[in-house]
Amino acid sequence: MNVLDAAYNVVHDYPGGADSLAPRIDKNATTLCHEVSGTGTAKLALVTAQKITQRTGDLRILVAFATNCGQMLVPLPHSGVLPEDDCMLRLADAAKEFGELCREVAADLSDGSISDNELERIDTECGLLIASVHKLRESLAVRNLAGKAARGQVA
Repeated sequence: MNVLDAAYNVVHDYPGGADSLAPRIDKNATTLCHEVSGTGTAKLALVTAQKITQRTGDLRILVAFATNCGQMLVPLPHSGVLPEDDCMLRLADAAKEFGELCREVAADLSDGSISDNELERIDTECGLLIASVHKLRESLAVRNLAGKAARGQVA
């Protein structure tokens, strides 16, 4: 998936195209067209790609970027500012740590063996995953107690 193709399509699929979108992201329409089509020396900056994504609500640039980097997107909860002990943030962190463990194991297994250094890195990733799961469990327990208190149940 070509990230520049995604950007081109996002810009040109926007109602009114580049002429309509460009002023909304503080760009000249011609400049924006050149950046998303790779004309001459024009380059699409990450900040511009972010502005395009935020203004349009179209995630194709972000999806292309993530896919090309072997990653996937996980939406964050939409509840505004989240407290530090928020269960969804802890769950997302645990998922991220699991992904990093999977990446490490897959890379290390690519040659069919596991060296001492690779095993050490795997152990580190396992530890980080276990720690994140424990933090998730703590947050869930806090949420459980808060629910009991709100219902007038004795803890």
